[in-house]
Amino acid sequence: MNFLEGLINYIAETYTDRLNYFPSNVKTSLLIILFCVIATLEMYIYITFRRLSQANEKRQLDKWNEHVSNMLANLIIFDEADKTEDIVAHFYPKMKKWPLRNKVLNKVLISEILTYHKSFTGQIGEVLSILYRKLGLDKKSKKKINSRNWEVKIEGIREANEMRISEMAAEIIKYTDDENALLRMESQAAYINLSENNPFHFLDRAQERILDWHQVVLFEIITKNKALKIPSFSQWLRSPNDTVVMLCLKLVEHFMQFEAAEEVERLLKHHNPRIVKKSVEIIGKLELASAETSMFEIYFDQPEDVKLEILNSLGKISSGSYENFLMSRIYSGNVKIKKEALYAIKRDQHQGEEKLRELYQQTTVENQALINHVLDSRIKP
Repeated sequence: MNFLEGLINYIAETYTDRLNYFPSNVKTSLLIILFCVIATLEMYIYITFRRLSQANEKRQLDKWNEHVSNMLANLIIFDEADKTEDIVAHFYPKMKKWPLRNKVLNKVLISEILTYHKSFTGQIGEVLSILYRKLGLDKKSKKKINSRNWEVKIEGIREANEMRISEMAAEIIKYTDDENALLRMESQAAYINLSENNPFHFLDRAQERILDWHQVVLFEIITKNKALKIPSFSQWLRSPNDTVVMLCLKLVEHFMQFEAAEEVERLLKHHNPRIVKKSVEIIGKLELASAETSMFEIYFDQPEDVKLEILNSLGKISSGSYENFLMSRIYSGNVKIKKEALYAIKRDQHQGEEKLRELYQQTTVENQALINHVLDSRIKP
């Protein structure tokens, strides 16, 4: 003990009384050693407290996971003959007694209620939604939505979306055109579900791109939500945002919105080849004979994939007005163009195959081989 005290006193005196008498290089070395020792001690203290904190949090997680899981399991097996308000009145007082200000409990409770809500509909889902609000968890979600951290915002938006907290739509609309793609996607998806009056308002203000994978997500949400009031998507086909136009074209096609025919035809002169191609595809699917002339007029200025789509659409319409044009395409130097033109001629249900057989007698050996290919019913185009 005396040795330890003596060592400590010696080190203390070295840094307090004798430090100024050492050469500058020794003085610098001693100060570096002191800094490293202090930094090492601080690191070990931090690690110790961190581990103790994590161990304490894990104990609380295990404790509250068990309590919350048992409570929600009892809620699920509760007598379904009871009214919703009676079930809420039975469980709410018990859950209200929990220390709801505890961060760990809040985290567990929100997570478990969301999980159960995803798995159950009907009365159980309604009970969970009511309890979520009565326990003040919706306020936690709102606080997350207004956080400065975009990951926390997304977490809050997902919670509001899952629990159908419609009043949060006014908060979420602010992020539907955010520069962060993930936050933008989550906000738009949630806004569609939560906005009661104008779920597609975000399209009016969209300046940022709606990425392809994001369009897939929105398309699925819109087409699977049976309660959603579907507008005429033609109103957004003049948007300066090409990705908004592309999404709305897909929705026009899915919902077979014939009232959008004029706007779709107008898009044949759009600067974006992808939009032109999609417009041509929709014209073919809706069999808009009125747009045949417009397609013919742009044909020769388009890249190969758009030309193929125009031939395909002319075949689907099969009005007969552009039969000579289709015939002329089989003398193109591009085999894909030839084949698509032949399939377009074949699509005429009344005379298509007969015309191809007549053509077979008059055309080149190469074209005869292609005609045989197209007429073979075993080969799908």
